[in-house]
Amino acid sequence: MKYYIKIALQHLAMGLVIPIAIIWKLQNGLSVSDAILTESLILLVTALADLPAGFIANIINNRRSLLIGALLHLIGMILLVIGGSLIVFIIAAIITGIAWAFVSGADEAYLHDDFIEDAKTYKKSFSTTTIVDEVSTIIGMVLASLFIYLGFSLKALFIFSSAILAAHLIYTFFVLPKSKTLSVANGGRYFPAFSLSLFKNKELISLIPLMLAFAVIYEAARPLWQPHMQAIGIDIANFGILFALLKLASIGGSILSRVRDFNIRDLLIVFAFMLSSLLLFGSSSKVISIVALCAYLFTENYFRVYMSTLMNKHIRHNRAAILSITSVIRNAAGALIIAGVGILSGLSIMIALTCLVIVKIPAIIYVLRSMSQKGI
Repeated sequence: MKYYIKIALQHLAMGLVIPIAIIWKLQNGLSVSDAILTESLILLVTALADLPAGFIANIINNRRSLLIGALLHLIGMILLVIGGSLIVFIIAAIITGIAWAFVSGADEAYLHDDFIEDAKTYKKSFSTTTIVDEVSTIIGMVLASLFIYLGFSLKALFIFSSAILAAHLIYTFFVLPKSKTLSVANGGRYFPAFSLSLFKNKELISLIPLMLAFAVIYEAARPLWQPHMQAIGIDIANFGILFALLKLASIGGSILSRVRDFNIRDLLIVFAFMLSSLLLFGSSSKVISIVALCAYLFTENYFRVYMSTLMNKHIRHNRAAILSITSVIRNAAGALIIAGVGILSGLSIMIALTCLVIVKIPAIIYVLRSMSQKGI
């Protein structure tokens, strides 16, 4: 329960600002391409910092890594409150990217190694975590719309989010149970052997193409969503409620992953829905765009649980660091894709989404072939 409360606080804070993050940057004088650039920068910095952060997590333990991430998240959010210029948003993006690097591998590693008692329950526990994540984000998003209806400024939402992240940092420090794994005392001696052996791991090397395929499939060009919804006439005051609806669809995907075993037929259906819903989202129709995005997020969360379950199934040691390698690949690929669709969005959102779908197809084929050949 204590771990789930930590997740709830973190994602409640994020939910308050997710629906209006790009719009806030546009109101601060950034162009759409500049705003998308800052979002891709978060992913790029996360990718660059993820591996060293994973090594550090194995030395200082998962909980301490989560504490560093919590502190950096708070600093990044405070900088977003200040806003005012592209430079400030770039600095905020860099700090936030480093924060996610410290959280990405350590979060799943803490759940697997420190929170649950039996590794066989990981799938259930992780899907529960995604549900807590989504529900908390939904609450934040609904509150965002409520505050905007009541006349609060977008800046006020970032201030509220900062206050919640401060509470999240305090909770993580004082309440979250300590890690069971790797203490500082033996971490320093372990680091050199760990760093050399990790990259000689044949099992890890064989998984890298699959990690890359997962990264391409997972990227959804989220920075395009808010400008497109605004362009087709959806009022910003409705963004919170709309994003909450989208998160409800995500919860559906998490629930489905709990009650069904992963098989190639289900994944084939999921991938077909992913591709078609991205294209339909580019429609000028409000109804079609919203329904399509709900369908996409439903399938995305199912795929997210599959992806995490598979990765953890193949990892035996150094979990935080190896998961960080997965995150490096995912974020580096995401940064490149977002930068590309950001440029293409200057022509049209539909062209950008079509190119994104085309890029995903070879990755999907690879995953399906791997699943049929190796039974993964």
